[in-house]
Amino acid sequence: MTKTKKLLLALIGCSLLLIGLFIGRAQREITLTLGMFTGSNWDVYNAESYKVIDDAIAKFEKAHPNVTIEYKSGILKQDYSAWLASDIADGEQPDVFMVLSEDFNRLSSLGALLPLDDLIGENEISTDIFYESALSSGSYQSTQYALPYEINPTMMCVNRDLLEREGIAVPEGNWTIEQFYQICAQVTKDTNGDGTIDQYGSYGFEWQDAVNGYGIRLFDDEGATSNLNRSDVREALSYIQKLKDLNGGYQVSSEDFDKGNVAFCPLTFAQYRTYQPYPYRVSKYSTFKWSCLAMPGTTDNQKTSQIATSLIAINSKTTQRQLAFEFLETLTIDQEIQQELFENSQGASALKSVMASDSTKALLDQDALNNYSLKQDVLDAIMENAVIEPKFKKYNNVIERCDYLITNALNENKIDDQLVDIEREIDNQLK
Repeated sequence: MTKTKKLLLALIGCSLLLIGLFIGRAQREITLTLGMFTGSNWDVYNAESYKVIDDAIAKFEKAHPNVTIEYKSGILKQDYSAWLASDIADGEQPDVFMVLSEDFNRLSSLGALLPLDDLIGENEISTDIFYESALSSGSYQSTQYALPYEINPTMMCVNRDLLEREGIAVPEGNWTIEQFYQICAQVTKDTNGDGTIDQYGSYGFEWQDAVNGYGIRLFDDEGATSNLNRSDVREALSYIQKLKDLNGGYQVSSEDFDKGNVAFCPLTFAQYRTYQPYPYRVSKYSTFKWSCLAMPGTTDNQKTSQIATSLIAINSKTTQRQLAFEFLETLTIDQEIQQELFENSQGASALKSVMASDSTKALLDQDALNNYSLKQDVLDAIMENAVIEPKFKKYNNVIERCDYLITNALNENKIDDQLVDIEREIDNQLK
């Protein structure tokens, strides 16, 4: 072989090596950015807020050695919406990011979130693996824009000792809103004969709980009009007034519940698991046995419980569409990561398989050894029958205003007089 040929082959070899190194370097330099906040989405203490995310990142990077996941730590939840809005305005939003429920409708309508339906189909993902209410939280105008990372259902905490003293059986699964009132009326009394009521039926059961219990939809699908001034809404609000009237004008407090003097109290799953001073550390600061049920309704298998959802979405302008989706899968669909999430956070998994697992059952059964109890099948039923919130752009602002106006009217015992005006104001806000 001539020197010229040897030199040519050497040059070719060096070129191929350099090309290979360049390609390999380029592959290694793929970076996905993640937007998230520190702490719990449910406003309860969480010392392990980064652990599951870090483990998910490590698992993804191991399967994708050419990809690095980067995120900015230390962003507080109360600052997160403003931080994300600023990044979006500057065109620097992360490839994958958490979305607060109060921001979801707005971000979806503005086109900041990548539609996921095609990617879900291309990657052969069955959406049946999720609880319907959790999945729908990430849907806007029939398009899936986010997947659920963690969920937090509301359930009814029951003071078993109090009911036992009164000779009342703890209600079963599909108990009714009428049963709830009857028990509250039966247990509300003066127990020491001093002429003052000192035992109460409920604490924290609000007007939206009654509306859900009656199966009422407050708005039409498009969010164009409200249904506030209807007979069934008036009945639900009258129900709340009746509950308040049982207490003879006394405002039942969390302290009353802590002392074991209240039969029922709605509690989120995150509160159930955290056990801080009330409304969290119920078992520590109380001496009564308690358990949790679905919220009461009017019919069997009715959707009665509110459910809050932590969502994760993809930047609509990402240059790494498929990789971003695969990382989204790792966070929300990977069985191992979601099981770890359930074991290390306060919320529940949106995956049915995780909530039905033996590991989940074992964790819930540990509680039964103490004075509190939530059975796996009860929790599953609560999440299967959770209320699906409306999805229109102004919903969060409108429901917040509804809550303010209706709560004030109920406190002043003027709901019958003011409901027409409240509906008129809300309809004007919807226009």
